[in-house]
Amino acid sequence: MIVTVCFAVACLFHAGLSFAEPVRILMVETMPVPAVLEHERAFVEGLEHLGYGVGKDVAIDTIKGQGDSERIKTGLAEYLSRHKPDIVVSFATLASVAAHEALDGTDIPLVFCVVSDPVGAGLIKEVGKPTGTNVTGLVFSLMHRAKMDLAKSLLTQPFPGRPVRVGVVHSDYPAAVAEVNAMSAIADEDGRIRFESHKVKFRPIPEGLESMLAEASEGIAALSSEVDYWWIVPGPLGETAEFSRLLLDTTVPVGLCHTENCCKGGGLLFIGPENGKGGRQVASMVDRILTGTAPGNIPPVPPDSFDMGINLTTAIELNIVIPSQYLELAGEHVWR
Repeated sequence: MIVTVCFAVACLFHAGLSFAEPVRILMVETMPVPAVLEHERAFVEGLEHLGYGVGKDVAIDTIKGQGDSERIKTGLAEYLSRHKPDIVVSFATLASVAAHEALDGTDIPLVFCVVSDPVGAGLIKEVGKPTGTNVTGLVFSLMHRAKMDLAKSLLTQPFPGRPVRVGVVHSDYPAAVAEVNAMSAIADEDGRIRFESHKVKFRPIPEGLESMLAEASEGIAALSSEVDYWWIVPGPLGETAEFSRLLLDTTVPVGLCHTENCCKGGGLLFIGPENGKGGRQVASMVDRILTGTAPGNIPPVPPDSFDMGINLTTAIELNIVIPSQYLELAGEHVWR
């Protein structure tokens, strides 16, 4: 079933405003991967914390795309033919692009999240600037230069005098491709890190995961003798424990993880948005729109905070010295 509906008839009183009809929020989910599910949960909890009675005086409908762009588009067309939501919240790139296209020409606001490159996806023109449109959202990424500077300071230590070769096995999912392109362009500026990539065809998760892993295994085998580290980029494949395990089981260390569990399992470094706080930040954006702020006046921004993790055992094995300020930033996320 494409559309799951949770609806209650009542009136919403929030921030001194009274609505004659229940507020209807449509969530559009690309696929049930951890980052999406955690953002959805935190988003709903954030609304409740702000005083919205989810399931009582606010209706939340959900389109579950299962990683299939056509399924998402069909679900949106069917839904919008019957309902006009007060706001649409999209989770991950495929859902966000489909929602953006479906809402074109309407006055329905769109708030996207779990999108690493909204500019490349055509959702907005610039991060950090008001869009002047019905679109805003939360960018699911640490700014690329900050991430690269952090990686350079650690990964280059064991290899003085030569470029560090980083292997990236990724799917052709838009977020993964955008991340590889952005990081490669930055790396090319000084040549201290050189990316070697292998791309596999994206397939919906979970049913397509086995095929993606099989193709990824071929790429891992092809690159293993050519690289010093693995670098896992955002995207559905990079979020799976199965893919992380494939890389962790090789003789090449994982230099940069995309999940905390990968770092716990032996990867050197993890840095990424804190999903719970991100979901609550999206709830605050939605609240601002529902209480009168035009979405085009709300700049799309990166999350307020990020998680950082370091595996000290791996650092010692690789002869990498972790600066004290990095340990302070990681806080409780330092593993041995």
